[in-house]
Amino acid sequence: IPFPDSSSGRRRALAAWITDPRHPRTPRVAVNHLWLRHMGRPLVATMFDFGRKGAAPTHPDLLDWLAAELVAGPPGGSPWSLRHLHRLIVPSAAYRMDSSPAGLEPAAGRDPDNALLWRREPVRREAQVVRDAVLAVAGLLDGSPGGPPVPPERQAESRRRSLYFTHSDISRNPFLVVFDDAAVKDCYRREESVVPQQALALSHAALVHEAAATVARRLSADGVGDAAFVDRAFVAVLARPA
Repeated sequence: IPFPDSSSGRRRALAAWITDPRHPRTPRVAVNHLWLRHMGRPLVATMFDFGRKGAAPTHPDLLDWLAAELVAGPPGGSPWSLRHLHRLIVPSAAYRMDSSPAGLEPAAGRDPDNALLWRREPVRREAQVVRDAVLAVAGLLDGSPGGPPVPPERQAESRRRSLYFTHSDISRNPFLVVFDDAAVKDCYRREESVVPQQALALSHAALVHEAAATVARRLSADGVGDAAFVDRAFVAVLARPA
């Protein structure tokens, strides 16, 4: 196909239109994705159909305010700053609430679906985070940034972060697939399942066996008793006392 010597400018015009500060949809879609990743539930449930045909936002004023903040950016900073939104959401009272409904029975009775954000929505760990956390607890995770992707035939013995695994529709890592790995053909929202295969993967995967043995040797290096070993294991793995 012959390509013209000069650009028609159509792609640049499209990009300028999508990112124009007056465009109403782009920042709202971005905010909806970011809110889901932090809070466990989007402000607009139909992430794949954001508009008049989809669901209405649960908190339209919040969606509009965050979208305006994204476009404007921090005072004296750059517009379209995602870091600015992270710094608005993460320190907020809504983000820092407890996820347990204990002691909040009146709120649970009035709003059982937590539509009004009276408690924190529990957030599942993504498949890549599950694998990386297993290696990190054992001190086996290779955290070096950059470099070539890890091909499928080398992923079983690789200790690199799961971010660098080759990921396609016909070649997906079996361990990550069990924990609801992201679909290749869309980027809306991951499935969240609780199935027996996940417990089996954490019981029988060679990756987990190697990491568990490494952690056990470290925790029992000075010959501590069972009670002390359990206490150390809770702190090392769950970051809390038994």
